[in-house]
Amino acid sequence: MKSARWASARCSARSSNLTISSAVEINDEPDASYRATVQALHNEPELLGIYCVGAGHSGVAKALLEAKPRKKPIFICHDLTKETRRYLVDDLADVVIDQNARLIAEQSVIRLLGSIASSAPYLTKKFIEPRLIFKENVPVQ
Repeated sequence: MKSARWASARCSARSSNLTISSAVEINDEPDASYRATVQALHNEPELLGIYCVGAGHSGVAKALLEAKPRKKPIFICHDLTKETRRYLVDDLADVVIDQNARLIAEQSVIRLLGSIASSAPYLTKKFIEPRLIFKENVPVQ
């Protein structure tokens, strides 16, 4: 699993116009992401964006709602759920990167069962293409 530090270094290397102000390891804890977001909004009034890689998106959302910054930073998070869908519809999140967790789980189970059933299973791998979900293309539930 890649770390937030890896992601920030990669983003910085790709764009000379942007700088990563900080990369914070929150260990998928909403309280930690809340505190980090509040601090970032306080320390960086011109903050352009927040990318929450893990499960701390509810903490980021809570901080953005409470802080009501003059200009809301772009908020990107992962996995389309009821919660992240609401963030999009309510203009709190701007993009959700959906990685189709159901298909990932199905493929894992199929591969596991295949390895039990055969000593040399041939199982094709399906590429799971992430989807970018915006308010304008939120799938119907």
